Amino acid sequence: MASLNRRKFLSQTAAASGLGIPLSHWGTGGACADPQRVADAATLRVTGIETHQILLPYHQFNASTLFRYHGLNIQLRTIYVVTTNRDGLEGYGDAWGRGWPQEEVDKYVGTNPFDWLGDTTTLPINMAIYDLLGKYLGIPVWKLLGPQVRDRVPVAAWTVSQTPAQMAKEVQHAAAQGYRWLKYHVDEVQNVLDQTAAMQRVAPPGFKIHFDFNANASFTAVAPIVKKLAQFPIAGRIEDPLVASDPDGWGKLREMTALPIVTHHAPGDFMLHGRCDGHMSGHAAVGAAAKTAALAEIANVPLMLQNAGGTINQAFTAHQAAVFKMATMDHVNLARLWRDDVTVQSMPIRDGYVEVPQGPGLGVTLDRSKLAQYRAAPRPQQKPFLVRIRYGDGLTIFTRHNPENPGCADNMRFLQRLLGEKIPGPVPAYDNDVITDFWDEPDSAEFQRLWQATADGYVTVRTS
Repeated sequence: MASLNRRKFLSQTAAASGLGIPLSHWGTGGACADPQRVADAATLRVTGIETHQILLPYHQFNASTLFRYHGLNIQLRTIYVVTTNRDGLEGYGDAWGRGWPQEEVDKYVGTNPFDWLGDTTTLPINMAIYDLLGKYLGIPVWKLLGPQVRDRVPVAAWTVSQTPAQMAKEVQHAAAQGYRWLKYHVDEVQNVLDQTAAMQRVAPPGFKIHFDFNANASFTAVAPIVKKLAQFPIAGRIEDPLVASDPDGWGKLREMTALPIVTHHAPGDFMLHGRCDGHMSGHAAVGAAAKTAALAEIANVPLMLQNAGGTINQAFTAHQAAVFKMATMDHVNLARLWRDDVTVQSMPIRDGYVEVPQGPGLGVTLDRSKLAQYRAAPRPQQKPFLVRIRYGDGLTIFTRHNPENPGCADNMRFLQRLLGEKIPGPVPAYDNDVITDFWDEPDSAEFQRLWQATADGYVTVRTS
């Protein structure tokens, strides 16, 4: 089967920044900054930061799986509203999860927001600062970041690793929303080749999968899997296939496959030394992302942004990608996960792209009624369920998983985190003959027996 050729990938992404897409033409309010406001800028101050933790509803088809896999750590979002000493002038920021430590937020209060241009610390507050400054000056956020090179940006959907049948549904759902890429972390309790085959069967032409390999494997373990994945037309790119401490392995992997290899948890000099075909700037504050974008431009390596959040977050990412020359890859956001949001505007995906919002500021408005509604939404509690890991040789492992426990949000990706040091069955790998699901039958005597038996650890059962 055909795969996405690296040369074609590089030529397509590099060319995307020079397609001649018309630049936005702003009206009188956006053509230039108001001189009086510029003169008055020295007295502008941040007077407060509202923090709103909200719970938005997932789509029904995968809500239970997402909640059991990651718990509230991803479903919760935190909206920040930065207020100023100018009546009605405020900015909006968006973070996934429970938000940032309060001391990180409080440091902005009492300061001039212009002092935080290029901030390298707190991404959601960056969004809000740039939003209010854009509004103050009557210009879109991208004008505060650099010259615009594109007015629409490619985006990718995101999900968690699931059974092959569920992964097929994820592809169908993402495609129906307008996406052309879907990213997920492979994990040691599913077979990535079985997942890919299932996704391939339902994918529309041109739909691609971004596989994140967690930066934890050796060349020997991963190379055969990557070689098999390359046979699927749906296979699009591989992120963090190896440990970053093996740069030579990265080079060998690039030589043996046409699939583009993308770095995230690896040094930036991988771009300069030809060890990757693209780089991800993940959850980076605006100043840090700009530095990475500059390095990508020097190295002539395509760049992607991964900023987890909703529509506010998506809008800020679009403004960044509008000015970063090499930001030609599909930028990852979690906006598709929720059925609703707290903005008046939405950002529809058309053929894999979103339009850069027209300003001033981020170009999206907060819906205060929805903000109050979802701030007050009751937080669900995990009900008893078991992780059921079934190997082809008849071994089944039952264990509990509570993603709400400190440090346990990602335990489903790795058997050692899920089961402990002593792992039954084959050596953990991403292509074992295994399928895993979440099992709950509260009225079943067998479920109740196994629930009690797993109170102190996993239980194994072997069938012939």
